[in-house]
Amino acid sequence: MYFCVLCIFSVISFVLSLFLFYFVAQSTFYMDKNKALESVNEIKELMEKSSKFVSLSGITAVMAGVYSFVGAYVVGRVFNSEASLAEMVVVASLILMASVITACVLSVYKAKKTGTKLFSRLTYRTAWNFSLPLLVGGLFCIALLLHGNYGVISSVMLLFYGLSLVNVSKFTYSNVAWLGYAFLVLGVIDCFFEGHALMFWTIGFGGFHLLYGILFYLQYERSR
Repeated sequence: MYFCVLCIFSVISFVLSLFLFYFVAQSTFYMDKNKALESVNEIKELMEKSSKFVSLSGITAVMAGVYSFVGAYVVGRVFNSEASLAEMVVVASLILMASVITACVLSVYKAKKTGTKLFSRLTYRTAWNFSLPLLVGGLFCIALLLHGNYGVISSVMLLFYGLSLVNVSKFTYSNVAWLGYAFLVLGVIDCFFEGHALMFWTIGFGGFHLLYGILFYLQYERSR
C-alpha cells in the first residue's frame, strides 16, 4: 500500500515538474520573442530616421486642409464666386504661406520632440524632390494664365501637386504616395468637368489633406 502511494506521488510530481518546465520554457520563449521584436522595431525606427524624413506631422496636413476650406469659403461666399484673378491669386498665396509656415513650425517641434536632426542633406533632398514638380506646375499655370486658358488651371494644380507627393514619398513616409495618387485621379477627373474648378480644388486641397492628416496622426503620432 505504501509502495502504491509512493508511485502515485512520484507520477504526480513528475507531471507537475513537466508542466512547470513547459511553463517556464514558454514564458522565456515569449519574453525572448518580445525582446527580439522590440529590438527589430528599434532598429527599423533608427534606419527610418537616418534614411527618411520623419519630421512630417499629421497636424500639418490637417491645418492645410482647414486653410483650403477657409480659402474656398472666402472665394465662394465672400466674393460670391465672382472673384477677380488678382483676388484669387491673393487668397491662394495666403493659403500657401500659412501652410508653409505651419509645416515649418510643426516640423521643427516634432524634430525636437523625437530628437532627430531637421536640417540635413536628407531634408534638402526631400524639399527639392517635393518642390521641383511644384515649380514646373507653377510656371505652367502662369503660362496658362497669360494665354487666357483658365479652365484647366485647377486640374494642372491638382496633377502637379499629386506628382510632387508621389515623387517625395521615396524620402519620407511611403503612404504619402497614396495621397498623391488621389490627387492625380482627382486632377484627371477635373479635366472632363468644366466650370467646377473650385469644387474639385476644395475636395483635393481641403478634403484630402484633412482626411490624410487625421489618418496619419492616428497611425503615427497618437501613441507617441
